[in-house]
Amino acid sequence: MLIFFLVVQSWQTYLDSSLSYIGLTRNDIAFRDDYLPRSAYRFAITDELLNNPLHAVDFVLSVDEMVWEPSEQEMYSRLIRLYNLKTENRKLDFKQKLRHSDQLVTEAFSRTPAELGQVFEDLTLFSPELTASIDEYRQSLNEYDSLTVWLEANATDVEYAKLFSAGAHLLSASLDYAEWLAHIDREACTIDGVVGNVVYYEKCDFGEIVVGDTGANIYTKDFAVLIDLGGDDEYRCDNEGGIHVWVDKAGNDMYKGGNYSIACGRFGVSILIDEAGDDTYSADAFSLGCGVFGVGVLIDRHGDDEYRGKTFTQGAAGFGIGILKDEEGNDLYGAALYAQGFGSTYGIGMLGDKQGNDMYFILSKYIDEGRYLDHHLSMSQGFSNGFRPNLPGGIGMISERAGNDYYTADIYAQGAAYWYGIGAIVEAGGNDNYLAYQYAQASGVHIAFGLIVDKQGSDNYVAKGVSQGCGHDLALGLLYDIAGDDSYVAYDLSQGAGNANGIGILVDESGDDTYSVKKPHNTQGYGNFRKEFGSIGVLLDIKGEDVYRTGADGTLWTSGEHGIGIDWE
Repeated sequence: MLIFFLVVQSWQTYLDSSLSYIGLTRNDIAFRDDYLPRSAYRFAITDELLNNPLHAVDFVLSVDEMVWEPSEQEMYSRLIRLYNLKTENRKLDFKQKLRHSDQLVTEAFSRTPAELGQVFEDLTLFSPELTASIDEYRQSLNEYDSLTVWLEANATDVEYAKLFSAGAHLLSASLDYAEWLAHIDREACTIDGVVGNVVYYEKCDFGEIVVGDTGANIYTKDFAVLIDLGGDDEYRCDNEGGIHVWVDKAGNDMYKGGNYSIACGRFGVSILIDEAGDDTYSADAFSLGCGVFGVGVLIDRHGDDEYRGKTFTQGAAGFGIGILKDEEGNDLYGAALYAQGFGSTYGIGMLGDKQGNDMYFILSKYIDEGRYLDHHLSMSQGFSNGFRPNLPGGIGMISERAGNDYYTADIYAQGAAYWYGIGAIVEAGGNDNYLAYQYAQASGVHIAFGLIVDKQGSDNYVAKGVSQGCGHDLALGLLYDIAGDDSYVAYDLSQGAGNANGIGILVDESGDDTYSVKKPHNTQGYGNFRKEFGSIGVLLDIKGEDVYRTGADGTLWTSGEHGIGIDWE
């Protein structure tokens, strides 16, 4: 069992005092963990957080630290420990790592039925981009129960320990290829699949190895190993399973792919590292650091980059690991659904951006037919999603270290989660802007954990409802803003609201803040009474001269059964 110790911070001391005013203690902030039998796909940390929801802050901060380990090998090693699997990482040379990774991938899927390869297309809730018509999409909804039951029964046949071990070996190979490269005999030649010159080619049992020269090359073939030494290059190829290591040393490059492309680990492992240049990445569904029954890692070291995908993209995973990590530059991220730090069942989806003023957009493409005709599903930007009843959510997260960042989405986004998932955004610096509509901005829905931890900057949060620290139906939504003069704007059921036995907490530790709402009766510290038990809602502002719709500076107010707002200074 993983244990994350609660770090005593000042806000938690204030929280204890605030809870005492409504007759509660920290021990009352808990959920039962036995609503469903323990699932093979449920992370151990999820069970721990059901018993100790406030530990979620420390957990997401620990994952944030994992993303920025000095070595990506250590980052990956720490992430896969969340699976509690016994994995390996042997000391092998470059080509031995490639060969061994390929062998491990083959062994990982040796017992799986052939139909497993079709399940993501069939379950078009995952992949509406692959659906030919809306009628097919609706038909898939009718078949939803049988598909999820089939997936629950058959996905256990994958040997995940071997699959993730293959990821460890291949990531290591992508990081230490230089020694092998220095000792090969280079000779310029031309080959099929490359427009331009290559200086090395070899056909191996695990695939083809190609080293491109410093010119502007165009690659149109799915090589297992592709190392480009420089130049403004163009990549036009998809991934076909198995193993991939692509490294581009320099140049303003363009990556174009269809479905299952560009650092997509689908029934395999795919690693792409671009070391320098202003690059453009454009692909369709399942792409750009995506793991679906596999491991996909995209790392961009330098440059102002543009990432465009459709669904299941930009650090997205289900039954695997998907990582997109950008270390420098003012970057643009655009997608449609299940993107930008998205984790579905047994998946860890991670998007890390270290520097720059970045923009995250989720397009209004898929109408939220169950609720609105004029709003769209996003399910992105630090979001996790599970499928009832027995496919729990995974871990989806954005880790941002610096810059003034913009997040735009609609429904289900920005540190939110559904059905045993954990979704989070951790922002370390900058004046950030969050815009969404519903189930967003630190919203937990139906036994889940949605969080935003924003450490610095004067930030703006704008949403309609079930947002800004809202827990709905046995879930936790926690928004923790540590510093800056912040603005919170919402309509209803937000800003520290607990609903249907949920727990919603908004904590602002310092700064002169403004809290605006349309409906004061269920916002700014609100908890209602449902199912013979009270929900808990807390709005806690510790320092600064603040403005509220419900309360006022230096006052305390209560709302609902177990709701409290309190301005301490």
